[in-house]
Amino acid sequence: MDRMMIKCVLMLIVILQARSAIGQAIAFQDLLEQKAEWPKFAESGSKFQFEGRFEGRTANTIKIARFDVVCTLPSNATFPDSMSSGQRIEVIGRFRFDNSKLTFVVSRILIRDIDIDRLRARAKDVPDDQPERLLAVAAEYQTDAEFYGDSELLMEIAAIRANGIERMRVMARGDIAKITELLERSRKLKLKTEIVQLLQFERIWSAMKVPQADVNALVAELKKFCPGWDRLVPPVPESLRRAFSHDAVGAFLAASDSDRQGLHRLLYKSLRLRQLRATLKSDGSNGLDLARLIRTEFGEDESLAAEFEELEVQYRLAHLAGLSRSDLKELTTLLPRLNRTHQVPDAVRSWLSVQEQKFGTSTLAGLLRTADEYLYVADLLSSDDYQQQGADLLKRAWTTARDSSPSDAEQIADRLKGLGWERLNNVWMTSRQMNALPKDNVQLAIREGRVVRGMTMEQVVQTLGQPRSVSRLASKQSVCELWSFEEAKTSAGMVVRFRRSIADPKATSLVEDISVITGR
Repeated sequence: MDRMMIKCVLMLIVILQARSAIGQAIAFQDLLEQKAEWPKFAESGSKFQFEGRFEGRTANTIKIARFDVVCTLPSNATFPDSMSSGQRIEVIGRFRFDNSKLTFVVSRILIRDIDIDRLRARAKDVPDDQPERLLAVAAEYQTDAEFYGDSELLMEIAAIRANGIERMRVMARGDIAKITELLERSRKLKLKTEIVQLLQFERIWSAMKVPQADVNALVAELKKFCPGWDRLVPPVPESLRRAFSHDAVGAFLAASDSDRQGLHRLLYKSLRLRQLRATLKSDGSNGLDLARLIRTEFGEDESLAAEFEELEVQYRLAHLAGLSRSDLKELTTLLPRLNRTHQVPDAVRSWLSVQEQKFGTSTLAGLLRTADEYLYVADLLSSDDYQQQGADLLKRAWTTARDSSPSDAEQIADRLKGLGWERLNNVWMTSRQMNALPKDNVQLAIREGRVVRGMTMEQVVQTLGQPRSVSRLASKQSVCELWSFEEAKTSAGMVVRFRRSIADPKATSLVEDISVITGR
C-alpha cells in the first residue's frame, strides 16, 4: 500500500479482541509529564487515547517519538509497510508489565497525515478575506513543532504567519492603529526581520501623515528601529528617491536590504525636515541656523536649506539697523548664492548709513568708530571707495585729536600710514605721491633723517641734533658756519656748511654744502 492510499484510509483498526473500548483522551505531553504514574496505570489497567509521531517498527512493535516504552501490537495485527517517519498516529491502549518490563499495549491505531501536510491543507482552506484564521491555524501546530524540534514545521508555521500578517497589513493600509498592532504581533511571533521592518516603516510613514503627529517621537522611534537612517555613504540612488516619492511603502516592500537602509534614510530626512520646519521662527530670523543644520545632515543641494536662507535674508534686509558685522558678512555671502548679487551694494550702503547715524561724526570716538565700519566693509568687499571714505574719516579724527590728544593723533597717523597715507607740509599724501617727491625735498629729508641743501639751522638740529663743534668765517658779503657732527664710537661724521648774506638782514643761514667724513 503506497502513501497516497494510506492518506485515503480514514481509519485502520487493529483488533486485538472482539470488543474494544475508547480510552481516556490525554495530550501526549501531559502523559509524559505523568511518567512516574505509569506503573500505577499498568496496575489499574487504565486505558489512554493520545496522538504521537510514528518513528519506526520492528516485527510486532512500533516506536513513537519521545515515548520511551515499547508499543506492542498483537500477533494477528496488520500494519501498513509504507508509513513515514514522523507521520502522526492516534493510539488507544494501556500500560502493562511484560516480564517486569513496562510496555504499552496498543488496541487501536488511527493513521493521520504528516503534521506539515495537515498544516498546509488547513491553511489552504482559509479564505483570503480571513487572514486572522491563518495565525490561529499556525498557533495550533506551534507547541508540537517546538516539542519535537521540527525545524521544517517551524519554518512552515513562520511562513503561514508571515502570509497572514501580510494579508492583514494590506487590508489595514492607512490604519495606524491596526498597523501598530500587527507590528507588535510580528515582534511577539518573532517573524523575520524583513516583515518587522516593513511594518515598522509603514507605521512611521502612516503616522507622519497625520497633521498633529508627534514628529519628535517618530524621529526617536525611527532612530531606534530603522538601521541606515544616518547612512551617508553610499548616497541614495535617484531611482530609489523617485520610488520613495511615488509609493514609499511599495518601494520598501520590493527593496533589497541595502535599498531598505536607503529608504530608512529618506524616511528620516522627511521627518527631520518637518521637525526643523516646525522650529522656524515666524519672521524667519533663525533661517540660517536651520539651513546650516540641513546642509550638515543632508548636503549642499537641499532645497529647503535655500528656502530657509531666503527667509532670513528677507528678515535681515528688513532689519539692517540691528545687524552685526558678522550678520552683514553672512548677508553679503548669501545674496549672491540666492542670485541676488545686485542687492549687495544697497544693503551695504544702508548698513553703513545706519552705523554713521548710530556713532556720529561730531566726536573723536564717533569718527573713529564710523571709520572702522567703513574700513571693515572695504575689506569685506575689496572696495577702494569705502577704504577712501574710511581714510577720510580717520583724517578728520586726526585733525580733531592733534591738539586735544596728541597720543591719539599719533596712533591715527600710524593707521593712516598703514592705509598708504602720510602727512607732509601739513598735507596728507599717498605713498605714491611721497615717492614722486624729489630727494632734495626738505620735508622729505627731515622725515628720512637726512640733511639736504636749503635746510635751516633749526631743521638740521631737528634732523641730526646739536653739532659737536661750530666754526664761523665772515667776509664782506656773507657769514659762513661749519657744523661738525661725529659718531660717538667712530670718527666718521659730516661737516655741514651754512651761509647767510650780510647784505640782507632778514636772510637766514641755509645749508650750502655737506661733506662726509669717513672713519679711520
